[in-house]
Amino acid sequence: MIACKTQDIPYPVTQPQMHYTDLQNAEMRHNQPFALDIDGDGSTDFLFSTLLVGDPILQRDRLQFIAHSKIGTNLLNNDNDQSPVLNNGDKISLIQTGYEWFELSAIVLAEKITGMTEPMHWAGLWKYATHRYLPVQLKKNGKFYNGWIELSLDSLSEKLVLHKTAISIEAGKDIKAGY
Repeated sequence: MIACKTQDIPYPVTQPQMHYTDLQNAEMRHNQPFALDIDGDGSTDFLFSTLLVGDPILQRDRLQFIAHSKIGTNLLNNDNDQSPVLNNGDKISLIQTGYEWFELSAIVLAEKITGMTEPMHWAGLWKYATHRYLPVQLKKNGKFYNGWIELSLDSLSEKLVLHKTAISIEAGKDIKAGY
């Protein structure tokens, strides 16, 4: 008998039909929220905004860049209310290990922390994001549609750049970020 070596080979994700939107590198800065209609139906699905939070006890200010989902739209949250930073080709599915889809969610993508006794610095999973993908989901007629938003955070200019977005037009299908 000839010895054989087995290897786990990931099941390929075939991309369903998608609805794509070029956001033309839209910039979102402090006090300039950005509303996003991901499926082109004329209603806002996701909102990006900033929040300036003062902390008198720790004597610091935080400029937070936040992604919001609404009724019928979902963001992935982990136990720390963070959403994963996906790379091109990463799988987005109805079940994501370590995360849950949440409607009416607010995720702090990154924040600039300025303290009186500490140097200014950035915190959050998205603080170094350049052309990375935020997984999103829409719910319509009881069915779930997976999608992504391509984002970059420009910490020097203190802005979030929204490049492109896509949403599956086939319910319940796994997709690949960036495809």
